[in-house]
Amino acid sequence: MSVDLNFWKYRSGLYLDNAMVYQKACCENEQVEGLEELPIDAILKETAAVFHEWTSLDPFNYERKGLGSFQISTTSQSVRFDCYSMEQADMKRFSSILSKFGCPLYDPQQGVRFDKLCAFLVDEADEYKTQVEQVFSRLLPRLEFSAQAVTWDEYVQLSKTLKHIQYNAVIHRAKTITKVTSFMQFGNARANRPCQCKTAQLSGKDQARQLLGELLQKSIERVVNDFLERTYYE
Repeated sequence: MSVDLNFWKYRSGLYLDNAMVYQKACCENEQVEGLEELPIDAILKETAAVFHEWTSLDPFNYERKGLGSFQISTTSQSVRFDCYSMEQADMKRFSSILSKFGCPLYDPQQGVRFDKLCAFLVDEADEYKTQVEQVFSRLLPRLEFSAQAVTWDEYVQLSKTLKHIQYNAVIHRAKTITKVTSFMQFGNARANRPCQCKTAQLSGKDQARQLLGELLQKSIERVVNDFLERTYYE
């Protein structure tokens, strides 16, 4: 199995179409207006240090028996890793390496860049905005985070236009069971994690707020764990 993982850095104040940048910079090796120049020698040196236990055929080709191989392709603005039969844990290391140089991962297999997380807090879930921000800041500190309160219909419309990683939180109170659900979409992949309690446990305002907050945190932690298990982001 082969996977390619790609990295670049936008100039301050600019944001382009990621699929276009991937095609031009990482596949066709063209210069793209709006991208920063990268310290390629330093990136290669850091990669060599992290993969020191692998056999380096040259600065751009690595292999290790039983663990696959990878090839590095660079321009002055981009870095691409072509990975062959590698384990997920090893491929995640590229994300950590390039984060030191301000370059988020773009995964064309999933069609998403791991730089921004847009959170939509539906109806009652907005009361927990501060908590949601704190949990994501702890679990995914490298992602630029933004959150907004929406109705369900507003979320449905907004989710169709955004290409960033998306999260939504929904609290649904039914007669007997209340569910707190966290949903994440990252490119063509998604994860959904509900947590629930008996609605009767929410009779007191303070008790309800504490319990719903605990369920929301648990659902976020679970959905983020799914996200990390299903991606090459670390």
